[in-house]
Amino acid sequence: MKKIIFLIALFLFTTLMTTKVFGQTSLEEYNYVTRGYKIQVESGLDMKKGYQFEDIDKQTTKEREAVLKVLYRIKEGNKVIAAYLIIYKRSGLPTEYICIPNPNSGEEIMNKYWTQLYDGTSLASERLQLISYLISKRMKW
Repeated sequence: MKKIIFLIALFLFTTLMTTKVFGQTSLEEYNYVTRGYKIQVESGLDMKKGYQFEDIDKQTTKEREAVLKVLYRIKEGNKVIAAYLIIYKRSGLPTEYICIPNPNSGEEIMNKYWTQLYDGTSLASERLQLISYLISKRMKW
């Protein structure tokens, strides 16, 4: 009997982990934050169903601006943080949409995040300075 209860509990835990009850960022959510949100705003489209953005903070210098937003996944009236979005603007360069996924999101998504942050350009460290400051002030999981 104990073995059966243990196996049922193990099955339920595994199911919960794979259905993202614990707030991991899915690949679909990551792609929405990095690409879909821009299209939505530029085209005047409605918010993605089952999600809500909330503005958190903004940091501005002479030539740069970083806006921090949180993306909530809404299910059955509960709001769970799906990801954070940083909109990074620098004069003369295209706006960047950076997704900060939940740290438990898996290797593929964390690698995408790492690659976007450290893109090899000379502006990467400048961008990270402003973003790091903004994040350290406001982020909560």
